[in-house]
Amino acid sequence: MTEVYAIKILPGQDFLNVREKLLALLPGEEREAMKRFKRVNVLQRSLLGELMVRKILSGKLDAAVDSFRFVKSEKGKPYLKEAPVHFNISHSGDYVVAAFCDVSETGIDVEKIKPVNFEIAERFYSEAEKKVLFSKKGIEKLEYFFDLWTMKESYLKLLGKGLTKPLGTFTITGSDGRFRLFSDADTNQDVSFKQYELDKNYKLSVCCYIDDFEDELKMLEISDLLMPR
Repeated sequence: MTEVYAIKILPGQDFLNVREKLLALLPGEEREAMKRFKRVNVLQRSLLGELMVRKILSGKLDAAVDSFRFVKSEKGKPYLKEAPVHFNISHSGDYVVAAFCDVSETGIDVEKIKPVNFEIAERFYSEAEKKVLFSKKGIEKLEYFFDLWTMKESYLKLLGKGLTKPLGTFTITGSDGRFRLFSDADTNQDVSFKQYELDKNYKLSVCCYIDDFEDELKMLEISDLLMPR
């Protein structure tokens, strides 16, 4: 089953008040790497994502939060070499989110809904996707743009390809929360998507090789990260 977690970032001074406590939870090498971030907002998103993954894995694998050593695929996707738990992280605006699955790779993407130049779709969306998108108007069109964007990104993150695979080379179709990968020359494997309600101003999509998702995402607080295992 795929599980999804989210945490809301703290206002600047609130984060600074707990920064050292959070950093202390990391292994030494990772802690020093985090300290090299110059921008506080970048540090907070990276730190909360790292600790959220470690906290959830700690519960799943009955191990200390600072005991995990992550490695990266050739495309930069982090994973646990010694444990069969797949995970993926995303962040946008006020939120950091993560997906976990013990039987399949998974990908997740969250985006804050904001005005866009729809000409972007000409570059990144397939002909079938553009046809549906440009048939819509107003807020419905904007929300559908981000429906597609987050699902396409979550699929690329599932594959571990990032933007090395052009977004327009595959098509996602559907509506009302039920979307499917229509065609993809690179793989014959079926994938499933699920969208979660996070905040009315955000779109959150998860992709997995199995159609088995938790119904609701789980919201975490900073205090959850600070609790002993």
